[in-house]
Amino acid sequence: MYLQHNPPPLPIINQGQSPQNTRSDSYRADDINNVGHWAGFNLTSKQQQFGPLLAAAGIPDEPFQPSPPRPINSEAAVRSRIDAYLTNRIIRALRCGFSHLQTTQQLANLTVVKYDVGQMAATPSGFIPDFAFFDPDLDPRTRPNRVPGDAKPSYKWSFALKNHLKPSSRDEFKQALSQVNYYMKLHHARYGFIITDRELVAIRRLDEDGNLELSTPIPWTAKGTASEPRLTVLLGVWYLGMLAANNQVWYLH
Repeated sequence: MYLQHNPPPLPIINQGQSPQNTRSDSYRADDINNVGHWAGFNLTSKQQQFGPLLAAAGIPDEPFQPSPPRPINSEAAVRSRIDAYLTNRIIRALRCGFSHLQTTQQLANLTVVKYDVGQMAATPSGFIPDFAFFDPDLDPRTRPNRVPGDAKPSYKWSFALKNHLKPSSRDEFKQALSQVNYYMKLHHARYGFIITDRELVAIRRLDEDGNLELSTPIPWTAKGTASEPRLTVLLGVWYLGMLAANNQVWYLH
């Protein structure tokens, strides 16, 4: 149940903010060649791979405490809310899961990874994702970010922009993807993600040519129960961390 809770909805303060995503000479919307569907990023796959681990790790349930919603008006505010509502839970869930695997000698080909801000992994050429999964035993200056993640306000990016009627909106969809794709290329990472105040979308990079697969969006408000589990934002980020731990799959040559 620990990862089945949903954070409170985040109202948006409309201040006429620009819907334009980060620009750089190093990446652009045209870098994204094709966007397919990552059908395997779902609750069934997670349960098959890690259901027994989550059940055995036995993290005590901890619902979110009722509190007034904290509105957002910027990318910095989105990162702040993610940190407030999600970060410690993800860190604890990873720690408990890896501790159980170590105790029962089931680590096999997994590396114990940690989740933190992007600066805690290497930042080649000064490019810094918002979030990182990394091997804490390696030098912080050179250790790769196994799953670069970026936060965006929903007024800048959403999965729905993929098929928007306006070409400029479809360009913004690809522009944000090109940013995360570039981070993934710098770190040779197969996986990445974009998280907004409305949804989490996991990304799988197929090659060096801008061919990506995106998961079905996980709503910020998705929640489950012990008898009817769902793929929540918390569980989705944790799942990405476990994929990052797999030394045979995280690295894309």
